[in-house]
Amino acid sequence: MMRGRRGRWVALLLAVLFMAVPSLCAETTELTIVRVSDWQSQGEETRVDYFHDLFRRLIDETTPRYGPVRIERVREKFSQGRLLAELKAGRIDVTWTGTNIEREKQGNPIRIPIDMGLIGQRVPIIRARDAAAFAAVRGVEDLKRFTACQGAQWPDFDVLAASGLPQVTNVHFDQLYSMLRAGRCDYFARGLAEVAEEYETYGGSDLMVFDRLIIAYPMPVYFYVAPGMDNLARRLEEGLRTLLANGELKRMLSTHPSTRGAFPLERFNEATIIHLPNPNLPPATPLSDPTLWLNVGRPGNGPS
Repeated sequence: MMRGRRGRWVALLLAVLFMAVPSLCAETTELTIVRVSDWQSQGEETRVDYFHDLFRRLIDETTPRYGPVRIERVREKFSQGRLLAELKAGRIDVTWTGTNIEREKQGNPIRIPIDMGLIGQRVPIIRARDAAAFAAVRGVEDLKRFTACQGAQWPDFDVLAASGLPQVTNVHFDQLYSMLRAGRCDYFARGLAEVAEEYETYGGSDLMVFDRLIIAYPMPVYFYVAPGMDNLARRLEEGLRTLLANGELKRMLSTHPSTRGAFPLERFNEATIIHLPNPNLPPATPLSDPTLWLNVGRPGNGPS
């Protein structure tokens, strides 16, 4: 009797384990990633495809080790502040943004700059009629005569403010171009990896990309992962290090339709470069690793 009862319990246990195996396998071989399509309520769509394509490439690169992924792109658009709140709350799993001390408290940054620092190498878009005035700019004191157009909630605001540079802000990206045209601000500094394609969308004969002046500061853009997504964080870091080591990350930057307008970087060799400190840069920022950054201008003009 006892033997028969024990046999039934063993059979029941085996049946339960057998039924559990598919769900256990699904948890370890399929991961749903919730993404955002943009971080601004309007605009900036011109360059987000690079980040999505890079993310997809990292997933493909690491699939043999970590398994397949289903990616779901959230179509709602957020301000940068709202986006990070959604990440911290776990309502999205991964995004990308420029870093600062406060942001690194809200998510888990993968400290490899996914644009190799080009977002922090910024060229001003100006009114074409102001070209002569900007040609006379040689340093920070000269730049203080002009007012920057700046996105509200962007970490760049604190960088320019720390150097005493006047700014006006707007949370709506496309409104910054309207403000520039209306004379409410004098220049809109855009990252080298974004300015060319962006100008095709928002520029015109009344505006120009003034590439004889670069405003440079260390501003790494990272993938940020929601708290608790440690496996995804390891996966992305592993994929990024692979793409760095084999040169694919730089090749992707220089050939992707969203970012290739920055290349070749040698065309900025004669530009005036104004270096600004970034007082909100986290201590863990890997500035000392030259393999992570692309230099702009003459040798030595990388992050400082």
